[in-house]
Amino acid sequence: MGAARRLVGVVCATLLLGACASAPPKSSRLTVDDLEATTTEIAQRLSSSDWLSSRTPESPPVVIAIDKVQNLTSDLIPSSEQWWMMARLRDGLNVSALRRDRNVRFVIPQEYLKDAIEAGRLPPETGEQRQPTHAMEGTFRSLTRTAGKDRTDAYMFETRITEIQTGEQVAQENFEFKRIAFGRAYD
Repeated sequence: MGAARRLVGVVCATLLLGACASAPPKSSRLTVDDLEATTTEIAQRLSSSDWLSSRTPESPPVVIAIDKVQNLTSDLIPSSEQWWMMARLRDGLNVSALRRDRNVRFVIPQEYLKDAIEAGRLPPETGEQRQPTHAMEGTFRSLTRTAGKDRTDAYMFETRITEIQTGEQVAQENFEFKRIAFGRAYD
């Protein structure tokens, strides 16, 4: 009889865990996986963009300064995650290959440079040769749709590389996805 109870207990626990695992999502908020997938996809698209693929080691030098992501979503994305996204995007572009094969470099963001010099972590002359020619920016946008107790958030991440002197946008990529939550969030 004890073995039968244990078997019934195991079956009930398995069914309960299975029901929890297959329960529809209760939140349509951004996740770390969303941010990682976004930056990976944008880096791949930028790497194969016409602008980058047409450059050679003999092309005029390009120095790109990055800025943190502008968050226009209803989600809270802390400043550290906004910087992390752009750093991850930059790193996904294979910086050493860009320097060697495309004559493209990235420089420390002005905000970080100033803070590091003021804190004494870098010598005052650091960055004198910085002279960025281009700026890379990212913007996250969202649109929310609620129908009864269900919610859908559509997200779009846009990245732009702009020539500083002329204001010409030389590269731009978008990545869109949506997250859907069913049921009441407080259940």
